[in-house]
Amino acid sequence: MLGAISIAPPSTVTFPAKLLSPIPKSSFNGLRFQRACPNTVVRLPTAPFRRPCSSSSVVMMAKREEEMKEIRTKTTEEINEEVVELKGELFMLRLQKSARNEFTSSEFRRMRKRIARLLTVKREREIDDGI
Repeated sequence: MLGAISIAPPSTVTFPAKLLSPIPKSSFNGLRFQRACPNTVVRLPTAPFRRPCSSSSVVMMAKREEEMKEIRTKTTEEINEEVVELKGELFMLRLQKSARNEFTSSEFRRMRKRIARLLTVKREREIDDGI
């Protein structure tokens, strides 16, 4: 059905004569799908390219490093208690979701990542102790 797919600049787009008048010209750059009939061209929009903001990633990394330093100052018992507590909160959050109560969806990811960081520090200590 589809003959060729190519990226086309706006000047190379071709339309049949009957469709040419109602479609306004655009500087849109997108994908061009060409069917078996070479005169029929369909363009689909492409998502704009986004670069991540380097300053926000630096801030996030600084927060993460700060959080890891805080976790490393805790004893293994405190880490175990916090893991149990966070797993309980995560369970309660899942219950809220299943009951269709209001909840913050970003809390799922935040809690899972916090648990993973705690367990990572715990495992680092086990490796240092030779377990």
